[in-house]
Amino acid sequence: MLVINNPHYMHHLPVWEFRLGTETYRTRDITKRAEIIQSVLKEEGSFTFRDASEFPKERLAALHTYHDFIEQICAGIVKEDEEIYPDLFPGEGFEGERKIHPLWMGMYCTDAVTPLKKGTYRAAKGSADTAMTAAEILAKGEEKRVYALCRPSGHHAGPRVFGGYCYFNNAGMAAQLLSETFERVALLDIDFHHGNGTQELFYERGDIFTASMHCDPDVEYPYYTGYKKETGRGAGEGANLNLPLARSSDTHAYLRACDEFLSAMERYQPEALVIAGGWDTHEFDPIGAFKGGFPTESFRLVGERLGQIGCPTLVVQEGGYNLEVLGESALNFLLGFRSSHNR
Repeated sequence: MLVINNPHYMHHLPVWEFRLGTETYRTRDITKRAEIIQSVLKEEGSFTFRDASEFPKERLAALHTYHDFIEQICAGIVKEDEEIYPDLFPGEGFEGERKIHPLWMGMYCTDAVTPLKKGTYRAAKGSADTAMTAAEILAKGEEKRVYALCRPSGHHAGPRVFGGYCYFNNAGMAAQLLSETFERVALLDIDFHHGNGTQELFYERGDIFTASMHCDPDVEYPYYTGYKKETGRGAGEGANLNLPLARSSDTHAYLRACDEFLSAMERYQPEALVIAGGWDTHEFDPIGAFKGGFPTESFRLVGERLGQIGCPTLVVQEGGYNLEVLGESALNFLLGFRSSHNR
């Protein structure tokens, strides 16, 4: 199985994140996450690796209205250790000009855990390039299964705002590129958290079916989206599927959600599939975690189940923050997916 690397991921090295106004944490989104996954896959021995190609930045700007803000603010940062966070948010109904200035970051960013640094744009564009490189390989028919080892993640980044450790929507960029070759593309998010940015990107489109299996947003980030009633709008009506799960869910509950998605795919008949793969569903993840029991071995079962779809598939790396189990979780999913996909 081919793995596409982001050669620029090291340029984004945040230190702090701020929650609930008074508490500060060292960020969980560290570069070692990508290093561990890469090391485990190389040690296993059956994966091949390639660095991402570069794509025109206009592709990013076409889906993300804040592209120029991130690019220009990062270009203006002088010190390597400087981190810029929003400290004022406009709220609903603001219709004024969206300015490119650090003081206006609250217009573009949803939280105080997703800072801009000098190297952030380079790393985030490289991450999107990684997903698009993998998608291009699928579109050309060179491979039927590709894993994009993206960092930073992307599924909380939408058309209007970024946040949740995410700057540009890697899986969304891949799906958009695939839609230029295939008439029916599906995008499934299996991260612990709802892919709110992905949903917003394609909510009014019928050519890209979006689905997300995640923890109930009543109790977990991003809180405001990810409910079953959200099924799409306009041309996209019926092309968005949310499968929220209780925090107490176990592997069996998760596999039942997989089966619901498989039923939807039997009806939709996708020609290509993007899986936004987050390994923070693991029972010991410090940020996510299904508490009913979701051990490392469960990822192999999920991979086997989803591999049954059989169409050309790209797996895009999203979350996963327990460094002790992260690499094995990714490996288990990919091995399970590959074994089922080969049948």
